[in-house]
Amino acid sequence: MAKRDGKAIARILVDVLLAVCFVAVMATALVEEAPHEFLGLALFAFIVVHVVLNRRWFTALAKGRYTVVRVLQVVSVIGLVVCVVGQAVSALILSKHALAFLPALPGASWARQVHMLCSYWSFAFAFAHMGLQFKTMLSRMGGLRNAPQAVLWLLRIVWLAVAVFGSASFTQLGIADYLFARIQFASADYDAPLALSFARYASIAALIAGCFHYLRVLLGRRR
Repeated sequence: MAKRDGKAIARILVDVLLAVCFVAVMATALVEEAPHEFLGLALFAFIVVHVVLNRRWFTALAKGRYTVVRVLQVVSVIGLVVCVVGQAVSALILSKHALAFLPALPGASWARQVHMLCSYWSFAFAFAHMGLQFKTMLSRMGGLRNAPQAVLWLLRIVWLAVAVFGSASFTQLGIADYLFARIQFASADYDAPLALSFARYASIAALIAGCFHYLRVLLGRRR
């Protein structure tokens, strides 16, 4: 039992650090070049650990029935893996700090575009996956089944407020343009405090995760 509890705690800790790293990587892009690169390495390491801790999920892909929710989960994971590989390969070419010991490689122009596109899609896939797995994460932490209704409604109201800020940030930062490659060169608000950038991306992450969590709840009720 202690071993199982320890593994559950490790999974929760890795998931939290992974989410923080994803937001921090997006918030520091362009404005903090060196921290962005080292955070990217940490992000990749946490993703590898997350995959190892959840390796049974991959071995069960060919088993069981595929519901709509399961299809969404598989698409989000496969999309995330593809985008992370794209980020890692392009980072080998673009890195100026964390991987500066590597020899210079050609292809910086295409690598920059691939890195930018994969970064925004991996961010979207990651928090879509988190939203779809939110019930599982809650169950590992004991769930909220015994929580008073007032607490549940307070949490929903807080998420709604964050989601409204996330929707505004999504528009202000032009996230849709990056996702659909309508912007060839990344731009950043260099005058904005780093804390504000972190809050914007965190709110977008909460918006995406919350939307996919409620989508799973809705699909579950329809079934």
